[in-house]
Amino acid sequence: MSLMRRFTPLFLAALFLAFGIYHFALTYSSGEWKNPSGEMVTKWEDRLQVLREAIPSEVRVAGYVDDSFLSGDPSQVDVNEFQLMQYSVAPVAIQYGTDYEWTIGNFSDDEVLEARLAGVLGAYDLREFGFGLYLIHDLEN
Repeated sequence: MSLMRRFTPLFLAALFLAFGIYHFALTYSSGEWKNPSGEMVTKWEDRLQVLREAIPSEVRVAGYVDDSFLSGDPSQVDVNEFQLMQYSVAPVAIQYGTDYEWTIGNFSDDEVLEARLAGVLGAYDLREFGFGLYLIHDLEN
């Protein structure tokens, strides 16, 4: 019995060490530590590259609207997507709202988009980039 008490901690330590080495080897061999191209931020930036290039170079601040703009419910603002958008279009700063000549739209449901924009902006030019992303040029601002 005393022999078992003596070797149990050593056995458990060896078992945990073996498990740790095994897990490290699996992670290292799969390449997960290399920041894979399928990672979310990389995919997001790839989608936004064309939109970023479409923003005129002299623009320093642009507006940003999303589904909460269409519904009129500010509690629906997706803060994570706003932050990703800010990161992706830098050095252009984005502010929530349509008070700017250029506005980025990020919508999951854009059925009423044009009617809502006409009510808020008046004359505008709308360019679609897929994935619910739009660049809105306020022609009266």
